[in-house]
Amino acid sequence: MSKSELNRTIMAVGAHADDIELSVGGTLLKYLDRGYRVVYVMATNNMAGGCSVRNDDGTIVSRKLPPQEQMTIRKKEAAAGAAFFKTVPIHLDHPQRHYNVSNGSLRELRYGEAVPETVSPGVPTILTAHEDEESLRKVKELIMEKRPEYILTHGMAQKDMEHLGTVLLMTKAYWRAVEEHGYTGGLLHWRSGIIYLGEANCRWDTFINITSYVEKKMEAVSVHRSQMADPFRPDFPPRLRTSAWGSACNCGAAEVFTIVGRSRFIPALANQHPDFSMEIVNNTK
Repeated sequence: MSKSELNRTIMAVGAHADDIELSVGGTLLKYLDRGYRVVYVMATNNMAGGCSVRNDDGTIVSRKLPPQEQMTIRKKEAAAGAAFFKTVPIHLDHPQRHYNVSNGSLRELRYGEAVPETVSPGVPTILTAHEDEESLRKVKELIMEKRPEYILTHGMAQKDMEHLGTVLLMTKAYWRAVEEHGYTGGLLHWRSGIIYLGEANCRWDTFINITSYVEKKMEAVSVHRSQMADPFRPDFPPRLRTSAWGSACNCGAAEVFTIVGRSRFIPALANQHPDFSMEIVNNTK
């Protein structure tokens, strides 16, 4: 296979454990059923956040965990999530911008400060990884190794700076793969529905109909129990969002995207892997 040819593969890249399932879980499950392979990539080391537990009486209790404990839990959940897509996670392990210390307070990774043992020496945080040549090279080489038909990652309209760092890293690496190595796959930014950034930032170019995959998507989301203690409730925001997008797209449920780069699969190979590319084309507004 030449470098210009594509695999029947979708690469999904999330900043944190649960981002992929929440944003494109239905899309991945649908195309897994159609014979695609999934490459599941975690951009951060997942050392920050918290742990939520749902009690028998329905109340939810959250607690802050130190970096090593938090990372262990979330990477275990990422492995369980990836297993839904018949794969294992690839961890880029860029440190998050902050972490919890022993007294439960949040500490930022600032210049000159000591870092937790979970942070590898010389690895930039996810906030600046897109400016680091070695980090860009590694992601570019991963793209060229896997040669997915499409890469899916966060969108630019973000309130989470680690999501924004991830999309900058992936987008820069994508264009380097295109310009330096002739990569012909596409890049889609998934939409998060950030209304307060303005109407234009909530628009999308295309969508994947996931009407038949909503419940299975929620099963994949549910493995991230430390973050979402009860994702099966009817008013769970991601469920409502996919239904709202479905209504806008004239289907039961949808996941929506902005097109950054289109897949340019070779016509001679079209019968081997046109499915995802064709749905993107057919559903483009």
